[in-house]
Amino acid sequence: MSRKLRLGALLLSFCLLMGCALPVAEEAEEPLQETVAEEPETKEEKPFGLAWEPDETLNPYSCMVLSNRTVLSLLYEPLFTVNADFTATPYLCESLTSSGDGRTHTLTLRQGVTFSNGTALTAADAAASIRAAQNSEYYGSRLQDILSVQATGDLQLTITTGSACGSLPSLLNVYVVQAATTGDTIPVGTGPYRCDGTQLLQTDWWRETKPPVSEETIGLVSVSSAADIRDSFERGDVTLVCADPNAGAQLTYHTDYELWNNNTTVLQYVGFNLSSPVFAYTPVRTAVTHALDRDTIISNTALGFATTATLPASSRWDGYDQKLAAKYGYDEEAFEKILESSEIRDYDEDGILEIYTGSGTQSLKGTLLVCNTSEQRTAAAQMVVDALNSRGFDLTVKSLDYDEYVYALRTGSYDLYYGEVRLRPDFDLSGFFNASGSLSYGGMADGTLATLCDRAVENIGNVYELHSEIMSRGMLCPILCKTYAIYSGRGRVTNLNPCLDGVFTLPYGE
Repeated sequence: MSRKLRLGALLLSFCLLMGCALPVAEEAEEPLQETVAEEPETKEEKPFGLAWEPDETLNPYSCMVLSNRTVLSLLYEPLFTVNADFTATPYLCESLTSSGDGRTHTLTLRQGVTFSNGTALTAADAAASIRAAQNSEYYGSRLQDILSVQATGDLQLTITTGSACGSLPSLLNVYVVQAATTGDTIPVGTGPYRCDGTQLLQTDWWRETKPPVSEETIGLVSVSSAADIRDSFERGDVTLVCADPNAGAQLTYHTDYELWNNNTTVLQYVGFNLSSPVFAYTPVRTAVTHALDRDTIISNTALGFATTATLPASSRWDGYDQKLAAKYGYDEEAFEKILESSEIRDYDEDGILEIYTGSGTQSLKGTLLVCNTSEQRTAAAQMVVDALNSRGFDLTVKSLDYDEYVYALRTGSYDLYYGEVRLRPDFDLSGFFNASGSLSYGGMADGTLATLCDRAVENIGNVYELHSEIMSRGMLCPILCKTYAIYSGRGRVTNLNPCLDGVFTLPYGE
């Protein structure tokens, strides 16, 4: 799917992977290719280069930097890919079968897969890779229910989970490396390139297809900031960049490029303190979702690099029910009906809505927290407050640095907050509603919702009841799912079909 842009300056943003996000649990539409008109002068084509932060690792389990993770998808390959619609497809794993209770899973690997050093991929390598991923910051939270991983044959391994896990394939888009190298800075992988420290060299790749990049050698261009990445791309030293335009400060960018949008599982949402004098009341919370025009928030703050999320998942996911989402979208009439049918009726002398409580009235006043490391999140939080205040609330934005922000959430020093979290590829929400969940702020732990989360993991995509319960009770107010931007010099890559966490990864069979 493509669209043309006329000549002119385009304001876009680059940033590093880790902005100010809440503690994470854990990316991609059919690529949206966008072409910006060429500059009149003809420039000599430079060698293919990728941005690389040398102070950060190229180990897939410990790498947390988006620029380096872009490089990873040429060095390593996953057991499964999570594709444009967030469905899992076997890659290095040829098949997966599960026992009747859904707790014992047998994986069979493809034959003929070799590492860049010529040795054959075995189940022992896959098992060692999963165990390394379990102990990593990047993958650890999604694999926490795995009790054991054992190689049971040359190409067969068995995974045991603590509970039924129908979404396991989605969680296993984990890069595989040679067992003896799982702790190395640059492990040995099965991808179409290997790294000698400063450049990528083409290998005798085991697949018959061609990778999206055809160069025998790819240079690694040292960068240390988002501005470095932008400048290196404009000079032509860096040929392709995957960036998060909605984290950190905005950078103006002027050059000639092709552009793809790459969906992610990064959710932004409004969360509530259920002990707040205002947001303890369900009608107040449920009214909020109808007061927010998410499309306007996206167009004004996210530069178009986001998709509307009325439900707590990406709208590109098969489990996202559009009819249910429509029931809880922006709707001024629905907002007014909630006021009419609840105890939120009158205005005080300052024109602020009041709710009737058992001991009197409470004006709809409060504080919304936001982490200040992202201009986009700060601007979106202000738009949320402005929209609610225009409808009778009296809210103020409190912008804090990361440590202060997390401390305020943990101590309940807020009424509502604007949050961001990278969810697992199966969009599991248990982190919000389990008593020990890392996102269970403001008394959100709830046994009924936690049980529905478990059912959704057991039977992936079975989330209608969960989403309906969340929205009808106003437990969360989702806003958007972010997309990343992939910028490339015109004509420098072919057949690019980015997967979640795999810019260059071609789904098996393509």
